Parts: sequence; structure tokens; C-alpha cells
Amino acid sequence: MGRGKVELKRIENPTSRQVTFSKRRNGLLKKALELSILCDAEVALLIFSPSGKAYQFASHDMHRTIGRFRDERGLPQSSDQRSRSMESKFFGNTKSRKISPGD
Repeated sequence: MGRGKVELKRIENPTSRQVTFSKRRNGLLKKALELSILCDAEVALLIFSPSGKAYQFASHDMHRTIGRFRDERGLPQSSDQRSRSMESKFFGNTKSRKISPGD
């Protein structure tokens, strides 16, 4: 027996919305870890909560992965000191969730 289909619309109840966000965020972080392990993929995931908190997962160095993405897309690298300072501040203040393969 499968799960019921969920209608994709905004959850109006703030408590239910927060619980759903937390559960789905954790599930997404776990899937990112599994993808990186099973397929030897380089994965970087950034999630911002409705309240503005940032969460991240990176199978390798986040700066390296973002630089690689920019190279692939032909986007400019952060060359000025202000951008680098802001990136360092951002990546230093995000919450990283450690996930073990058995979770």
C-alpha cells in the first residue's frame, strides 16, 4: 500500500508548516548525503527557512563546488575582497547537519 498523494499548496497552519519544513529539510539533506555516497557525486545544497535561517550540506568543500558550478555555467568568480568576505561570513554562519549513512 502506497502513500497518499499530497496536494502541493502552501500549508496555512504555521505550526504544521514548520513541522513539515523541518521533516522535509532533514529528508532532503539525507538524500543529498546518500546521492554523494552511492554515486560518488559532488553535492552542495543550500536551504533557507522562511525565517531566514540557512542550512547547508556539502560532500566536498562548498566554495570549491560553487566555483566549479560557476565555471560550468560561465559565471564570473567572486574576485573582489568584499564578495569573498561575505561568502566566508555566510558559509561560516550556516548550520551544517551531520548525517551518518545509517540515519
